[in-house]
Amino acid sequence: MRCVAINVTDHEVGLRFWSALTGYEVLDPGYWGRGWLAYLGTTEPRKHEIILIHTDQAPIQTTVPTHHDTNCVHIDITPTHGVDAAIPEILALGGTLKKAPSLYPRPTATCDEPPIIDWAVMQDPFGNEFCLVYVLTVEQMIAARDAAREGITDDRELRAAAGQTTLD
Repeated sequence: MRCVAINVTDHEVGLRFWSALTGYEVLDPGYWGRGWLAYLGTTEPRKHEIILIHTDQAPIQTTVPTHHDTNCVHIDITPTHGVDAAIPEILALGGTLKKAPSLYPRPTATCDEPPIIDWAVMQDPFGNEFCLVYVLTVEQMIAARDAAREGITDDRELRAAAGQTTLD
């Protein structure tokens, strides 16, 4: 992947949010205020990883979300300290939680396929969606599958069995 382009209605807010979330530097800070593009990436070597495109309209939001109501851009991020720890950090940056954490595929009592990821859907301040994705270890996959076989159906309890959250 060369880079990701994201529509924003305010470069300053977008740069602050995405820089804090990804750790990328703001490139050419004197330039982006004059144009419709702003860049985040690395300076040594210089490479833009994210382009923020200034638009007058935020992404379209529907009142009843469906699987098909997604943005044209989608980014998956692996949080350093797990999905649960990342959510409050993103909320503090101005993001929102769109879909609470769960395992995928969702383990059931009759399904032999174990879950492979723990994930949640977040949105930046403009409504652009991105996923927090943690790949489960084999032991975590088996623990969640076994919990489902024992009749556990609650997402939080299944995630706890996989070691991805606590039940307090």
